[in-house]
Amino acid sequence: MKKVKKVFMVGIGGISMSALAILLKKSGCNVIGSDRVKTRLTKKLKDYDIKVVYSSRAHYLKGVSLVVFSGAISKDHPQLVYAKQKGIKAIERSVLLAEISKRYSTVIAVSGTHGKTTTTAMLGYIFLLAGLNPTVHVGAECECFNGNLYYGNNNFFITEACEFRDSFLTLNPNYSIITNIEREHLDYFKNFDKEIKSFEQFADNTKEQVFVNYKYKDYVFDSPKITFFNGQDICANNIVLGEDGKYSFDCHINKKLYSTIKLNLFGKFNIENALAVIGVCNALAVDKNAVITGFATFSGVKRRFEILLKNDRNILIHDYAHHPTEISNVIKTAKQVYGKKVVCVFQPHTYSRTKYLIKQFEHCFDDADILYLLNNYSAREKYDLLGSSQNLLSRLKINNTNTFYPGVFDKKNILKRLLKDYESFKDCVIFFLGAGDIEIVARNFVKKIKKLAT
Repeated sequence: MKKVKKVFMVGIGGISMSALAILLKKSGCNVIGSDRVKTRLTKKLKDYDIKVVYSSRAHYLKGVSLVVFSGAISKDHPQLVYAKQKGIKAIERSVLLAEISKRYSTVIAVSGTHGKTTTTAMLGYIFLLAGLNPTVHVGAECECFNGNLYYGNNNFFITEACEFRDSFLTLNPNYSIITNIEREHLDYFKNFDKEIKSFEQFADNTKEQVFVNYKYKDYVFDSPKITFFNGQDICANNIVLGEDGKYSFDCHINKKLYSTIKLNLFGKFNIENALAVIGVCNALAVDKNAVITGFATFSGVKRRFEILLKNDRNILIHDYAHHPTEISNVIKTAKQVYGKKVVCVFQPHTYSRTKYLIKQFEHCFDDADILYLLNNYSAREKYDLLGSSQNLLSRLKINNTNTFYPGVFDKKNILKRLLKDYESFKDCVIFFLGAGDIEIVARNFVKKIKKLAT
């Protein structure tokens, strides 16, 4: 990487790619990239003097010494084909992440099916409060970092580590976290056993200590590097749900009181994320006051239980939840915190996930009162009837008769229907759920509501 002067990034608008682009730019590289459409992230790259072209034409690669591509990019992309023809080295995003991590004295990687983004951000924020000036690479925008990257010194590198296509296996962290292990990305892994083996390899690649959720102890090999949280080694006792809907608990490490912790996030599942963070902080002797203050003031990350609108009538929340467990958790949390009816607008993310996890999807909306479905966000995939929103709707109607289903909509028609039905959404929590571009629908809906109110 020291020899690289000009980098071209294909798919630069991705949440991880955009952060890496900024990191490279701050390190002295000339960075240029391409993407299909303008987004908030690609527009923000201009602030760092990073040029983004909305084209797949190959001539933009002239003078480039390295091409980096997102895992979502197909091998026949014109810019990748050109790089191969001209002998320009091309590497996948995770390889770049691993190369960058080698610059740092201590690398901390956070993995897991759910919760890794919030856990990474919490950990980075606490390290920042403790004066450790970490570099933090996270898979979402965070108010505390003013984006998806905090550029610190070369002592600590805290990064999110995704299991999709085994990308986290490029890393050799000093410390790592495995928040949980559930069936996911089966379009790649094909079966759960292979997914488990990848997490085992990730743990094995960790040099010093791995913090694993105790619920999944049977999925990881027996090793002296393993420290369990949530039920053993590091645990939460005296859990109390406050009047504000947020939890506090006493954290014990090896049966000794570490501290009483108050969270500033909704959701009981965030206790588990907090325990993992405490484990790493304790291992590295991070100032305890910074830990306590960090949990009490951490404001969360965008697209994770993000309240877009709150008025006398409704609360409108956008959440990245796209796996059945995540969906069930956020709906139950809303019911518990607000005690209101729940209206969901859900955009299934990829056909394969919907197909492979269809039985779990049949019941993850059990606590919702109304569910609108959007057509699938296909991402990298071709249409598959078995994984389609239409098939999901037919299965839901059979297996969950307590929820009302208005139908399947495209992004244009859903706004018209929601505005038509809005008068009936009195005293409701309205959720927009999904990892695709449903965020655009949610924010446009908020704009329409505000116009109606004026």
